[in-house]
Amino acid sequence: MDRKIRFLLIMCFLAVFHQAKAQFDDPKTLEVGPHVGASYYIGDLNPQKHFAMADLEFGGVVRLNWDHRWSFRFDYSRVKVKADDVKIGWRPERGLNFTSKINDFSFVAEFNFIEYYTGNPKRNVSPYIFGGISLFQYTPYANVNGELVGLYEKPDENGNMTPVYTEGPPPDSLKWHQKLFTKTPYGISIPFGVGVKLSLSRHMAATVEWRLQKTFTDYLDDVKGEYPAADQHVVVNGYDLTDPTGNYHAGQQRGNSAFNDWFGMARVSLTWKFNLPDGRGCNLSKF
Repeated sequence: MDRKIRFLLIMCFLAVFHQAKAQFDDPKTLEVGPHVGASYYIGDLNPQKHFAMADLEFGGVVRLNWDHRWSFRFDYSRVKVKADDVKIGWRPERGLNFTSKINDFSFVAEFNFIEYYTGNPKRNVSPYIFGGISLFQYTPYANVNGELVGLYEKPDENGNMTPVYTEGPPPDSLKWHQKLFTKTPYGISIPFGVGVKLSLSRHMAATVEWRLQKTFTDYLDDVKGEYPAADQHVVVNGYDLTDPTGNYHAGQQRGNSAFNDWFGMARVSLTWKFNLPDGRGCNLSKF
């Protein structure tokens, strides 16, 4: 019996020692750095072509490495997406175009397929997946003879900014949650994607990732439903923002209201690792 007890005590000691050693070697860390890449849009003007008319995106990331497998990340992205019926070729006879400038704030969880730790030469690379939630602010424009004209607001005769509704007057029956997720300059999205992490040195790491964001608005491009009556078209300096080509009549389909807009990014980040206290007052990691 004594031998069994001693054996169990030794095994428990070894298990605790192994866990403590793992925590000692690879403590929780924080990584901070910039990211840059290409952004694009999927929606009514471009329903199929990824990276069509891609533009620049940039921002910063703060990542908490919880352990070898899990990380939690907050990042900011300044995104620009655009599309043009003529250039994309989906419905060139419609003649619509847009450019949206987006400020995106997201929080995601990352899972490493292989044990990874920045600075550890034996665990220095891993593919990963991620998913989370984001809050973004966007401003859509139309390109009118080389000038960007706002599609969300425009100045009235007194210089005050008033809402623009290129598909007719706003319905008065919308409830608050419908307004929140439809025509509003703010939106919520679900970001998700895949990437690869690479430890470059004791404190520096790089990631390459492809990211998609499913939004709950169909107005990144200011296109959703049907053409309104002619007297409800929005005209700026003689340019009809509602129907630039004049090919359509009230009630005809302007966009596909069955699907909301998406935007995506392919980007590279470079981060610097900071060791965090490990619960014993200091971080003595050798990496």
